[in-house]
Amino acid sequence: MSYTVFARKYRPQTFDDVVGQQHITQTLKNAILQNRLAHAYLFVGPRGTGKTSTARILAKALNCHTSAGPTLTPCGKCDSCVEVTAGNSMDVLEFDAASNTQVDKVRDIIIDNVKYLPARSRFKVYLVDEVHMLSTGSFNALLKTLEEPPAHVKFLFATTDVQKLPATILSRCQRFDLKRIGPPVIAGHLLHIAQQEGVALSQEAALAVAIGADGGMRDAESMLDQLVAFCGETIEEKDVLSVFGFTSRQKVSDLCEAVLAEDSSEALQLIHEQAEAGRDLTQLLGDLIGHLRNLLLAQADPGGLEDELGRPVVEALQAQCVGVARERLLDLIDLCAAGEQKMKWASNKRMYLEVTLLRAIQTVGQVTLGEVLEALNALREGGALPERAKAQRPQKVKLPASTHHAPPVVSPVRVAPKTSESPKEVLPLLDAHPQVVSAPAPVFQFESEQQRPKGEILPQSAPEKAPAEVPEGSHLPPTAAEPAFAFVAAPVQELVSLPVERADPTPVAIPEPSPAPEPVLPLKAPVKVLDVEALWPSLVERVRKERSFISMWVESGVLEEIRDGAAVFVFAEEQSLAADYISKDGHRDFLEGLLLDLTGTPLRVRTELRDSVQRRPVAQPPPPVKAVAKDPMEEFKNDPLIRKALEIFKARLEAVQ
Repeated sequence: MSYTVFARKYRPQTFDDVVGQQHITQTLKNAILQNRLAHAYLFVGPRGTGKTSTARILAKALNCHTSAGPTLTPCGKCDSCVEVTAGNSMDVLEFDAASNTQVDKVRDIIIDNVKYLPARSRFKVYLVDEVHMLSTGSFNALLKTLEEPPAHVKFLFATTDVQKLPATILSRCQRFDLKRIGPPVIAGHLLHIAQQEGVALSQEAALAVAIGADGGMRDAESMLDQLVAFCGETIEEKDVLSVFGFTSRQKVSDLCEAVLAEDSSEALQLIHEQAEAGRDLTQLLGDLIGHLRNLLLAQADPGGLEDELGRPVVEALQAQCVGVARERLLDLIDLCAAGEQKMKWASNKRMYLEVTLLRAIQTVGQVTLGEVLEALNALREGGALPERAKAQRPQKVKLPASTHHAPPVVSPVRVAPKTSESPKEVLPLLDAHPQVVSAPAPVFQFESEQQRPKGEILPQSAPEKAPAEVPEGSHLPPTAAEPAFAFVAAPVQELVSLPVERADPTPVAIPEPSPAPEPVLPLKAPVKVLDVEALWPSLVERVRKERSFISMWVESGVLEEIRDGAAVFVFAEEQSLAADYISKDGHRDFLEGLLLDLTGTPLRVRTELRDSVQRRPVAQPPPPVKAVAKDPMEEFKNDPLIRKALEIFKARLEAVQ
């Protein structure tokens, strides 16, 4: 006896055997119980979800001979059920639309035969698989028959691409959408098959196969069939990963945790391990995107995710995404999805994966716009910064102890040598040539009043200064040059930099630093070239010569005045477009450069709109006078050599026609 694969051997034979489509089977059962059977059904869904199997079960339920009418539980033993299962029933005509797309085929199989009663059953059932492959002409020919078929005819359609079906067909059918089957449901069915076959299949291996099947039960059964041939009677998760090149869920979770923890070293090490093991890196990135999606749903809709993954997995996901903002997860998904698109066409997929994850790690450490707005609102209201607004990472960063706390940025300092008479003081360097001043209100706090510095001001303009006195016990060698750092003995004197114009023994108080005012470009002394009346024609001529395509916009206004370091161009209200045009960066920089050349003063260009503007048109230069072309014959006749030759030979020149 020939071997039967698992996908056919364990194909559902009753409504109760259909896995993961209870919303479909329950509706069909109720329709049979209430005798509300439609004449056309359309089963829509991804591959391997049970479309054709459900249609066959419905066909057997309609024609089972063991009951007086349609039944919920076809026996599977009568002639009708056996023939439908074997695919050779005379009253259940099953054909593939991909092989019978022409109108003639549809006419021969369906249209010309619907008028005949079934041979041995209650109904004549037409089961059309992949119905979207029919041609437009075939659909049009089928419309009338599909809308008003005989009472003994039922149509069962199955398709994976419902968008290709005309609306006229959809409106004549009852549509049932089959969903992808969840991994826990598929894993449970695989464990049932393994038990029936006497195969030891671990739960981890079953779940890995279920995840790889992507919601298709037939795919999962085919993969299990292949694993049994490879491993024999014992199948572990490592066998699944080795045969199909999958990455374990734990590895994907570890990779995601490394990204959220901003641990680039761990993330790159995981990529290296998977690459060396021969894993599909594009699939690895897709699995990471799926894991991030699960984290997002664990925050947004944990109840809905439990139906797909189970409560223990959802609880583990919730524990992993604690402290991770939803906005952060969305950014990571977008970034990884963009990297996945690039990897599909890249030859070096590992490089693109590494770059994508490094960018993702960098994104995790950035402050989001929501956190900035939240912090600004808190500061505006006078409250403390919210916890999420502070620069905290979802996971603790693994850094060396020496760099855990960044040192504060301070000015360079020198420490005076320790003596028995004065303690060590820290003196900041504020200038390359410091001045010693007395400070009645010292910046530094001293341990006693006797250590308060005293001294007189040394003028900055003094040509020579005595070197600072070196305390006893100092190991610094004396030098004749003026030191860049001053070391003083007790009494300690502060080193500050003050703009001193003259020597004054009066003590000077150190002023508080104030912010420097914004620099204003001063206008030079009035000169003739800054007269706007004389400057305007020169500016217009330069614009016409160097950038003629904006001369029309410039001349639609006028240079009104020069004030506050700016050349003010005024335009009428209806010339607002011209004002906007010359205010663009490129044109504004060009005009400011021309003004600098013409005036020798840096000026900013500023535009204003007014109700009325008195324009000062600049006359166009007169066109150059075109020289009258001379007759070449006349020039030839007047040539001295030619005239001399004519005199010698007593000849004349005549034009030849």
